[in-house]
Amino acid sequence: MVDKQPASFTFHRIREQAERGDIAAWRAFLGLYSPLYLHLLALCLPEVEAGPGVWEKTLGSLVNNDFERFRATSRQSEREFLADVRDLLVDAALEAPREIEAAKAESPALNLEKLGKVIADLPLLHQEILFFKLAGYTDATLELVMRVAPRVAQDSFERLAPDYAAAQKLTRDRCVWPAEWLQMLSQARAAKTDKCPALHQFLRIQDGQVSWYDKEPVEAHVANCLHCLVAWTGLREVGYWRRHAPPVPPALVAGFLQVLPAGGTPKKSLLARVFG
Repeated sequence: MVDKQPASFTFHRIREQAERGDIAAWRAFLGLYSPLYLHLLALCLPEVEAGPGVWEKTLGSLVNNDFERFRATSRQSEREFLADVRDLLVDAALEAPREIEAAKAESPALNLEKLGKVIADLPLLHQEILFFKLAGYTDATLELVMRVAPRVAQDSFERLAPDYAAAQKLTRDRCVWPAEWLQMLSQARAAKTDKCPALHQFLRIQDGQVSWYDKEPVEAHVANCLHCLVAWTGLREVGYWRRHAPPVPPALVAGFLQVLPAGGTPKKSLLARVFG
């Protein structure tokens, strides 16, 4: 990897130069995005200290083989790019068998089919709110992410009882069904069809850049497609936490930089170097 003079990095500059192995771009990438992904991991795997290891594994998948998977991520917008990397994060988490085994819930399982039954025939807004409740968000956090009070879907909350009532009783953000939730996200990604709209259409709608006439059929599709609902809510999630995730200690970010592969050969992981 090539180190250059410090520079001010925008998303597009990071995107262009990081795939060339520019170490300053990777330093900016890790500083900007490690807080987001470590926070998502803390939410998905709240009882397992797996975050740094899973994020390291994600970085390895991005940069191995001459940055092959990094090159395949979206170039169009930051949030689409962040959503692509989030998919790799889910894959890396699912490939950590000890963490997943430790994270299995004792309460009723949650999967794609059961999620479909819980949200069936509800308005899209209500589906989003129930989705985030099942993901492990308290009402207070959900209101920040969605910019709408969860009580607007109060009548739909009865769908969470009895199997998923725990999602309504959370006092901190934490997924009650972590292993099942990660598996469900992966299953939803695999359920994409030729009829699913492009992710960029979702962004334009969420940013208020399209007319009612143009957004109505897309939103109708999302309300009837679990793949697109997961993608739709994922854009909201990465967009919010990109701005508001808790900071990460600089030493931890520096450690991630040290484990980035050079020339396609992974270096010894941070955890391995620290704990022998």
